[in-house]
Amino acid sequence: MNKFVLVVLALISLNSCTVYTEKQSEALSRNVYATKDSLDVARIDLADSYINEATKLVKPPKSRVEINGIYQTPVETENKSRIVIVPEKYKNDKVIVVGSADYDKLMQDKAIASQLKKDNETLTKVKQETDKELAKQLEYASKMVKDLNIMQKKLVEKDLAILWRNIIIVVLTGILGLLVYLRFKGGALF
Repeated sequence: MNKFVLVVLALISLNSCTVYTEKQSEALSRNVYATKDSLDVARIDLADSYINEATKLVKPPKSRVEINGIYQTPVETENKSRIVIVPEKYKNDKVIVVGSADYDKLMQDKAIASQLKKDNETLTKVKQETDKELAKQLEYASKMVKDLNIMQKKLVEKDLAILWRNIIIVVLTGILGLLVYLRFKGGALF
């Protein structure tokens, strides 16, 4: 009987885990693919933001891949400067740093400014989706803990009921055995 209850509880919890975890995939998927698509079109500014949103939805691995920056010390100064290394597919592209004079000049082009505004609005929506997803995950985790506590309580109650049933059976069997013994011993109780 105990094994049956445990199997049923295990099946219920496995089924429940699917409900709790499958909901995270849409927001995570959107962020990961937005990162990839941003990199494909040389929008490192967006890729940085989207990957930061994706990392909010995923727990860090037990052993992360170690990535170190590359620094160079120019001859004329002692200060190290970080080198940005990009894939070969970017070799003919012009690099513009967000917030620089070139970036401000770029923002004066109406079409580009409109595109960047649209991109930032989309990023804001994705950030809101990510925040909603994090809240859902927290709610699901809390609900799962509550459900497991309820199942554990029910299991303890069933185990206790089985124990009491077994104690009653043993006591009644003992009383019945005693009565039979006394009956055969010659004592008339009734």
